[in-house]
Amino acid sequence: MTIFRNYNKAEVSVRNLYKKMYTQQTYGKKIVVKRLITYTKELTLDEAIQYLNQIIDESDPDVDFEQIYHGYQTSETIRNKYFKDNKLCTDISIKSLFNDDEWKLLPEEQKQLYNTTIDKLYSSIKDWNWLILIGLIHDLGKVLILKEFYNLEQHFAVGDIYPLGCSFHKSNIYYNEKWHTHNIDFYNRDYNKELGVYKKNCGFDNIEMTFSHDYYLSNVLDKSTTNLPTEALYIIKYHSFYCWHSPRNNIRGYEYLASEHDWKMLPLLKLFQKTDLYSKDLELPNIKKIKKYYNNLINKYIPNKLLF
Repeated sequence: MTIFRNYNKAEVSVRNLYKKMYTQQTYGKKIVVKRLITYTKELTLDEAIQYLNQIIDESDPDVDFEQIYHGYQTSETIRNKYFKDNKLCTDISIKSLFNDDEWKLLPEEQKQLYNTTIDKLYSSIKDWNWLILIGLIHDLGKVLILKEFYNLEQHFAVGDIYPLGCSFHKSNIYYNEKWHTHNIDFYNRDYNKELGVYKKNCGFDNIEMTFSHDYYLSNVLDKSTTNLPTEALYIIKYHSFYCWHSPRNNIRGYEYLASEHDWKMLPLLKLFQKTDLYSKDLELPNIKKIKKYYNNLINKYIPNKLLF
């Protein structure tokens, strides 16, 4: 059985990337980098996707092939696992998305909320095919590292995300390395407390997360004209927030910052994570065979040019 996200056996390059991220991503620097992003480069989605051929994610301990293949692997897994006759399956139990120990540690009110299926919890969503397209494009924000875009170092574009402006939670990977203690924010009295500069249960949308491809792509889509629902943008914005949606040792990070909305959206992140992570395979998809299907999805949900 393949073990994913095994950071104990990760390449030195993976460790080095997280060391840079934990020591150099600060609350103040996030604000600076945000101001550098202009969102003025116009591209169709298909044009933008081709840039994924140039990107290999240095934070990924599992695979080292171009990101375009991972996008298609994820989307095809979503299509084959969760859809039948072009519609979302109606038997996706939310409880099944959690392991037993993780489920036991959930607050009782969340267990009651989650005691249903995906389609019923999000009953306002009638058309789910956008979820397949999100699988394809979820890592498109990694174009940040290319010279044709913003030429950022990878530790400002890839890897797990986490809140800045508050204490670093022990559920983050490599916590025991204590790299975060070499970050200047660690010694800032405003930032080194549990809540930091935030209020309890303020919601993730009111928090400065590390700058990442998640944040960037969600902004690209938000600033552009698309036919995607808000749930799609939420998945993109937080799919790398692993210490929240897929905690190590079942210790969920930053619960005290989560709002009711974040708790309601958690099953969607869990659903997506099952395909994002477990679709990684050395057998790469034949893009030519499935390209027409995805062109139709693009024309339906993102027919206009995007602002990168």
